Amino acid sequence: MSHSQKINAFMHNLLIENEMDNFSLVEIKDALLDIEEFASTGQDAHKFVYRQVWGLEKKGWLNSDGIGREKRYMQTDLFKGLNLASRPMPVKVNQVSDAPRAQQDKYNILINERNECEGELEIILGEIEEYRSLNQRFPELSLQITPLLKNARERSALLLGKINVLTNVLNSLNENGY
Repeated sequence: MSHSQKINAFMHNLLIENEMDNFSLVEIKDALLDIEEFASTGQDAHKFVYRQVWGLEKKGWLNSDGIGREKRYMQTDLFKGLNLASRPMPVKVNQVSDAPRAQQDKYNILINERNECEGELEIILGEIEEYRSLNQRFPELSLQITPLLKNARERSALLLGKINVLTNVLNSLNENGY
């Protein structure tokens, strides 16, 4: 496959650069919190990791074994054989210490919102791929699948717009020293 697949920059860092395999959600969340560019709380990190892992599992890139806290995730042969391109790492805005703490916290909310939107977008893009696949496999279900596909595309467009706006604002803040 000459076409490279996209993966979230944080997940690329963890799964490919750090070679995480056979991990639990807690282990990957802790590793994520160690990444300097990830400006978020533990609860947000857990939600982000869960959504990312769920999306990768749905694509067949990860397999799971076990239940509850004992559940472990392994990279599949499909994942290991992919040509993966990392999305750009988000800009960390809170590096400037001159800005008041309350102002930095406000901007961290923007980073968290963008990260959450990116996670939701990954899931929706997975849904779109699955709707297309189902449409090809079961053309007789086209009347039921087409409105769902259209709705997913509209949601992805809205999320992408929100991500672009948040990224532009954060880049502007970063350029102005906030």
